[in-house]
Amino acid sequence: MPSLPRSGPRSGRCALRLALAALLLSVALPAHAQQAVDGTETDSPPSMEDGDSSILLRGTLGSGDQETSLAAGAPGSQDRDTADPLSQLTDAEPVPVPLSRQTQGRAQREQPAAQVTDPLATGTPSTRSNTREPKLQDGFSRVAEQDPFAAIGLRVGSWIAVSTLEQTVGVSSNIDGAAMGEAGAFSRTDATYSLTSDGSRHSAAIRADASFQRNFGGGEETIPTASVEGNLNLDLVDGVAAQLGARYGYATESASSNAITDAASGRTGVHTFSANAGLARTDRRLQFTLRGSAERTLYDDIELEGGGTASQADRNNTLYTATARIGYEVSPAITPFVEGEIGRRLHDEKTDRNGEQRDSAILAARGGVELDFGEKLGGEIAAGYRVEDFADPGLDTLAGLTIDGNLDWSPERGTTVNLNAATDFSGATTAGSSGSMVMTAGAGIERKVNDRLTLTTRGSVAHTTATSSNAAQTLYTASTGFTYWLNRFMALTGTAEYENQQSFDRAQTYDAASIRAGVKFQR
Repeated sequence: MPSLPRSGPRSGRCALRLALAALLLSVALPAHAQQAVDGTETDSPPSMEDGDSSILLRGTLGSGDQETSLAAGAPGSQDRDTADPLSQLTDAEPVPVPLSRQTQGRAQREQPAAQVTDPLATGTPSTRSNTREPKLQDGFSRVAEQDPFAAIGLRVGSWIAVSTLEQTVGVSSNIDGAAMGEAGAFSRTDATYSLTSDGSRHSAAIRADASFQRNFGGGEETIPTASVEGNLNLDLVDGVAAQLGARYGYATESASSNAITDAASGRTGVHTFSANAGLARTDRRLQFTLRGSAERTLYDDIELEGGGTASQADRNNTLYTATARIGYEVSPAITPFVEGEIGRRLHDEKTDRNGEQRDSAILAARGGVELDFGEKLGGEIAAGYRVEDFADPGLDTLAGLTIDGNLDWSPERGTTVNLNAATDFSGATTAGSSGSMVMTAGAGIERKVNDRLTLTTRGSVAHTTATSSNAAQTLYTASTGFTYWLNRFMALTGTAEYENQQSFDRAQTYDAASIRAGVKFQR
């Protein structure tokens, strides 16, 4: 039987060399393929500095900051088998670690910048150490500030309740506000109470106001006023909102008012009830609002100087109106609009005390612009024409130009300028008179000197004209005041006022100056 040839040392060394060459080739080919895909090339192996065994992997697509560190005590660094022939090769290249399936051959997402710790809030990560303060509103660089003396309010279920009470005393050079009036002192109490819902989608608000003034001198009148109103905003589908509201108001008419034709011994009460409902869409450039309302006005009987009362039931009426408004948002801050209104006023009695039919039909049109420049400038202004035609052919049509608006302008931080204008139509009880038109314009400045002290200045002009006669009168008013907060719940207040009324009738001409001071509480 023939014997097999014996392998000598030479053949063993050849086999070892072939195995080493095959192993090196298998290692080099994946790295070369990865470089071809990535378009990167490494000319020199990574260096080991200061005992750090960090290795920059070939083929990684991240930034140079991405490293794979092998700790000095990690397995495979110091504890690897030195008897391995591969570990003795000086020309061997580091073995590349293949990429995961998610990143291999694909562009890796951009990594966020390294975070730094905010020194003012230890442990709070931030991409920059000098972070900017949040803006109060987009487009403006003012920083949102909280008023340290703002009312805290009281939570009532899902509502926030805020209340204020102000008590003042003062003196006036003309306590009754009439021609040849006498000087006297007075006491005045003002109170407000509001409830606001904190819903994220729908909103609701209720507000009540009351004021009571008692004069010590002159006719020693008492002048009460009160109102309560509620509003509900429902966010419906597709950017359409439903708006509902209701209001009750109580005020008094002076005994010297032109509407009081009898010799009254005191002021007469007037009650107003109103309700409204509407739909609005303001989530796009072309906007619209539809609104309907009803207002009921009732007049108390007049208490006569000689005793007894006189009925004013012929003045009781209900006003129904419907309004449509279309606006186009030319920019987020400017929205021009046009508005049309139709109405019908119906009295409880067919004829009044003079035998005249005062039911009327109302038509009005307005055009204006709504501004929204954030806290810098906001509001709207409109001009138009209004016509009220009476059922009685003997009464002239009450018509005229109208200007209505309210603008808030902040020229600098802490200062707010308010500009307002309004046009109202008032009925009449005098035979043959259709009524009067009252145009009012006013301006006010509020300056917040610091967190505690706020200064205010206001002025207005109200001009009244009667369409059926040359009767006209103008009322000028001016006031200035301050509010100084001692703490979040209590403040000192002071106000100085001046009134001057000029009329074609000398009996309606007067002026009055007054000053009052007191305290204000809030919760």
